[in-house]
Amino acid sequence: MKLDWLQGLRGLAVLGVVLTHGRYFLGGTPNEGLGNLFFLPGAMGVDLFFLISGFIMVYTTQGASGPRDAALFTVKRFARIWPAYAVVTILWIFISRGGMGFFHDADRLRALFKSLAFQPLAPQEAPFFGLVFPLAWTLAFEMYFYIVFGISMLAGRLRWFVLASWMLLTLVLLPATHGGPTLNVQQYLSFRSAYMQLVTNPIIYEFLAGVVIGLIYLNPRIRIRNETVAWQTVVCSAGFVLWWGWSGVGGFHGPAGWGWPLALMVLALAIASKTVALTMPRWLVWTGTVSYSMYLTHFLGQVVLTRWLEQLGLHDHSWNEVFLTLLLAMPLAALSHRLLERGLGEWVRDKLVLLVNRILSSRAVPAPKEVIKMSKIAS
Repeated sequence: MKLDWLQGLRGLAVLGVVLTHGRYFLGGTPNEGLGNLFFLPGAMGVDLFFLISGFIMVYTTQGASGPRDAALFTVKRFARIWPAYAVVTILWIFISRGGMGFFHDADRLRALFKSLAFQPLAPQEAPFFGLVFPLAWTLAFEMYFYIVFGISMLAGRLRWFVLASWMLLTLVLLPATHGGPTLNVQQYLSFRSAYMQLVTNPIIYEFLAGVVIGLIYLNPRIRIRNETVAWQTVVCSAGFVLWWGWSGVGGFHGPAGWGWPLALMVLALAIASKTVALTMPRWLVWTGTVSYSMYLTHFLGQVVLTRWLEQLGLHDHSWNEVFLTLLLAMPLAALSHRLLERGLGEWVRDKLVLLVNRILSSRAVPAPKEVIKMSKIAS
């Protein structure tokens, strides 16, 4: 089944995040309040990414189980996320964190290594955790869930039981021994390990919701028979998300904030897509395709744009600059997608896949066309 509607959602999600950060140009001006009103709810794009990620993990691993499939899943996810992230983090250091001087400080180097390993530097500052590259907090949750999901695949038919059991342990039982559990993603529980603050953070429920939606989507018996009802479901669920976000009722990340209305919307769209064609504009599907690159690079572009405007004496903290940061995000995303995701990322993926197949050579390597097709769906 075509998942253009899902790519379109990705496109909307990343555009929301870009505009959320673009509102910083209006800081300290009479338009700051209006900018927050319009653009701050766009941050819910992160929650939407988490839901979509859980969905895609289910969709792309149908029938997969055992050590080889689990290893391939994990290395492909690693190759897509980490190489591009590492490059952008180094670029961020040179652009915004002092350049070479950063590497002459032992404490900063330790912070860099921890950030590259997605270990929280400031566990009391959940869910952001103070990583060297500010946007990396989302990738820390993403990589954690990839690893847990990959491990659960080792259990074969019991993988959903294993996954649910682990989530029960980390999101309910362990937090109950340290002052939780809660649905507050800014919670700070009294764990000695900084990484446990990430593992027990309730924002992970959004990945789980995506997994459940994926399983429902793949069940052929669950569908809306009437096209009119299907369209009403789509419109009402999307409209509710808009109301929830822009009315100010739900004002932050997490399942108790923006997460649950978004989960209802994704569920509604997933089921409705079996009955009606949810077409998306080609430009929005393209934006969804390069969404990871746009997410990584738009913040770099915003910093560079600010300095360039300052040098020209044009930095006036206006709506024009919000527009420019959105405009700049597109070519930066295209370049990053070509060089980092498809270039460096696919090179790393191919090397890791070959390594997995040498170690676990129980089945033949998928044909190149199949590999490319799977990568496009999962990217």
